[in-house]
Amino acid sequence: MSDARTTIDGVIASDPRFNTTPNGAKVANIRVLAGRSKPDGNGGWEQLSTTAYDVAFWKEHADLASALNPERGSKVTVTGTITGVEKYDGQNGESLSIKVNGEGLRVFPKRDQQQGGGNFGGQQSQQNTQQGNFQQGRQQQAQQSSGWGQNPGGNDESPF
Repeated sequence: MSDARTTIDGVIASDPRFNTTPNGAKVANIRVLAGRSKPDGNGGWEQLSTTAYDVAFWKEHADLASALNPERGSKVTVTGTITGVEKYDGQNGESLSIKVNGEGLRVFPKRDQQQGGGNFGGQQSQQNTQQGNFQQGRQQQAQQSSGWGQNPGGNDESPF
């Protein structure tokens, strides 16, 4: 059975780190804050809870994440699998840090930017122009290189 996938909508809390391990594997580390809030009755929002997610993108996923130019304050959607949870007790109470092995990332453009953003992995963009949609290209290549996705002769049955 495969690991359960999770999707996180949040904001990048600090500048992402892009490194290479001693054995040559690339890694991108992004800390994402996600939480719940409710209207406060005065036109603003009251923050109910915040959870920190430490997301690691490895190898080709690190390259793709780097190409999207994520930065502190960017709104993002991350897809991945949870690999661990750490609990911290501090002055301000308890906090959790959830470790995620990232497999997909969508970076939304900031309000002051006309273009930008992009995604890869399981996220599908509704506006693919200037968005860096890497997954769609892979899917098109896979369809062209196999019998799936094609309908020669009108035969809709599977090949087995």
